[in-house]
Amino acid sequence: MTPHTAPTGGNDALRAARLKRGWRSQEAAAKGVSAAGREALDDMHFEVAPRTWRRWESAKPGWPRDDYAIALHAAFGRWPEDLGFEVPEGWQREEPPPDEDDVRRRTFVSVTAAALTVGPTPPRHVDPALITYFQEQLEGHYRADMLLGPHDLIGTVSAQ
Repeated sequence: MTPHTAPTGGNDALRAARLKRGWRSQEAAAKGVSAAGREALDDMHFEVAPRTWRRWESAKPGWPRDDYAIALHAAFGRWPEDLGFEVPEGWQREEPPPDEDDVRRRTFVSVTAAALTVGPTPPRHVDPALITYFQEQLEGHYRADMLLGPHDLIGTVSAQ
C-alpha cells in the first residue's frame, strides 16, 4: 500500500479478481458474472444485481446462494471461499463428477506419457517426405486458425 492508497475495508479478494478481469466498475462485474452465470446455469433469466455485487465487496459479505456461487466460479474460475467470502460453519462443497473434457485430458496425458521419456534418445532417420507433409499440415492448420478461430480447429486437430 502506498501513501496515496487507502485500504478499502471490504472484500479485497473479490475486488482484485474483478479488476483482474478488467471490470473497472461493480456494475460491469455484475453484468459479466450474470452473463457467465446464464451460460453455466443454462438459465437465460439469471441476473446478478449491482446492489448484490456491492454487498459482496463489502467488509462482511454474506455467503452467496448456490446459483451465485456457480456463476462466480464460471466467471473467475474460483469458488466463493477463494474470493474472500467467509465459509459458513459446517459447509462443504460437493465436488461434481469429472466432465468429458477432464476425461479427454486424462486420456491425452496417458497416451502421450510414453513420448515423454527421460534421458537421451537414440538419433533416428526421418524420411524427408514426412517433414514436408507435417510442414504442409502445420501451414494449413495455421490458416484455418486465422480464418475460423481456435475453437473450431481444436476438434479437427484432435481427430488427426
